Amino acid sequence: MAYSTVANVEKLMQVNFTHGSGRPTYEDVEEMIDDVAADLDGVAQAAGYTVPITSTSGVALMRKYNTYGAAVAAWHAGFVSDTEPARVEFWRSQYEQFIARLRRGEQQLPSEEPESDLDPVFEIVEHPPRDRYWTGEDEGL
Repeated sequence: MAYSTVANVEKLMQVNFTHGSGRPTYEDVEEMIDDVAADLDGVAQAAGYTVPITSTSGVALMRKYNTYGAAVAAWHAGFVSDTEPARVEFWRSQYEQFIARLRRGEQQLPSEEPESDLDPVFEIVEHPPRDRYWTGEDEGL
């Protein structure tokens, strides 16, 4: 589920995307928004959240970063350049820092509680007792 719209990206970038022509097209930006939303949902799910995010404040936060990520992708689709303008660098850094904070557990989504039914990566188990027979430490030898 996308949290942003083409209108949000247009407003942030201060451009208008056209249907069927231009670089990127309106349809291209829609796809970029969906791709970034899938990334956000994947990271949120790995952090234990149920996706898609549904709380009003959680959706608002996800919309912000969905818009930032899609705007960076749209800028790169429309311009061939080795250097990003300062505003594109800002959008990228904000998006990447949000993803990093969410992965590390330093960012919680408002009005959402992480609840995971995923199995833990590892489990602590009791070490079995050592068989002394094979070490020569057995008292019976």
